[in-house]
Amino acid sequence: MESVSSAFERDPGGVPLPPPPSRDRDGLSALERKALYRVHTELPAMPASLVVQILLWPEKITDWARDESVTPALVYNMLGGFKPYHGLRERLAQRLGVTKSAVDHLIDARRQQPSTRRIPEPPPDFVADDVALRTDGSPSNMMPEADAALATPPTPADDDPPPPQGSQIRFEL
Repeated sequence: MESVSSAFERDPGGVPLPPPPSRDRDGLSALERKALYRVHTELPAMPASLVVQILLWPEKITDWARDESVTPALVYNMLGGFKPYHGLRERLAQRLGVTKSAVDHLIDARRQQPSTRRIPEPPPDFVADDVALRTDGSPSNMMPEADAALATPPTPADDDPPPPQGSQIRFEL
C-alpha cells in the first residue's frame, strides 16, 4: 500500500504544501531532463543495482525480490557480482525485458570512472611547448636571488624540533 502522508501532516505548525505530484513522469520538466541526461552520461559508471533500480522504478528491488520469493540480500549479492545465481539472472532479464547476456554484462562488466573523476582531455589547440619548464626545477618567474636562497641548506636549528614534553608526541608538518 502506498503512503499518502505529506509534509503538512508531519509538521502541524507548517505552511500547507500542495500534495506531492503523481508518480507518473513525462520527462518534460527541467529537473527530469537534467536527470535523464545525467543517467545517460553516467550509466557506464553506475553499479548494476542502481541501473536495475532505475529500470524497475516505481517498483523497488526489494519488492521484486519478494515477488520472486528470494531475499533482497540475495538479489544485491547477485547484482554486486558476489554470486552468479544464473537462474535469478534469467528471471531478472525476463522482468526487465532483456536477454540474460545483457544482465550478465551489466553485472560482470568493468565500470568506467564517473565523469567527475575522469581527467579531462586537453583542448585540441593545446601544445606541450606552451608550458615553460626550467631544467633546474624552480619556477621560471623567480628572480636569481630567490634561486640562490633556495639553494642554501637549512640551518641545523630548523632540522631539530624541540623535544616533546611529557608523553605527548608532536609531529612537525
